[in-house]
Amino acid sequence: MRFINKWSYSCAKGLSQMLDEDHQKKALYYYGFQIALGSIVKAVILVAVSFALGAMLPALTISLAFALLRKAAGGYHMKTYGKCLFVTMVLFISAALIAQYTYQYWSILCLAGFIGLTFFTGMYILIKYAPRDTPNRLITDAREKRKFKIISVIYMLVWLVLSMLLTAIGIKLYAISLCFGILPELFGITPAGHSFFEKIEYGLGRKKQKHLIKT
Repeated sequence: MRFINKWSYSCAKGLSQMLDEDHQKKALYYYGFQIALGSIVKAVILVAVSFALGAMLPALTISLAFALLRKAAGGYHMKTYGKCLFVTMVLFISAALIAQYTYQYWSILCLAGFIGLTFFTGMYILIKYAPRDTPNRLITDAREKRKFKIISVIYMLVWLVLSMLLTAIGIKLYAISLCFGILPELFGITPAGHSFFEKIEYGLGRKKQKHLIKT
């Protein structure tokens, strides 16, 4: 979004002038402000929309589960903030609504099976593909790759214990939300996931171009 870029540039410019920094430092500040402001805007929109739809808590659980795994495993990254925001909101809000309004129909056995399937599929994907580079974090060192892969696997083990514990004590809404949180992240680090999100990004770009031509 343009206002994120403008705010980030203004903040970076002001900070670099105040500290008497060079252009290279200003670019670093600009990048940092983009991430910080973008995250705040994304969080505010997610909370507002999910609250209005009555699914705020599962939406927050989904986003947290997604973000923690993404930190270690990487994944596909949209080229513009607007596209990233749109796709993220569609995925998270849709998943939150499904979790909120279907959890009471899940039996303990079905949910345990879903968690087990997600876990074993996730472990295979992480061992085979994680970590995937992002534009913000290019991993070339073999030791770094091994470290992030191990962290990803540990995360899945913790995720499994927590999900099963929630299921055992009957808190099915959050167990389902934890599943829905990591599924798009796992998909996003596979070659099929990259191809899928690339097509979505390309499609959104074409729609925007057609709209600009018409106007």
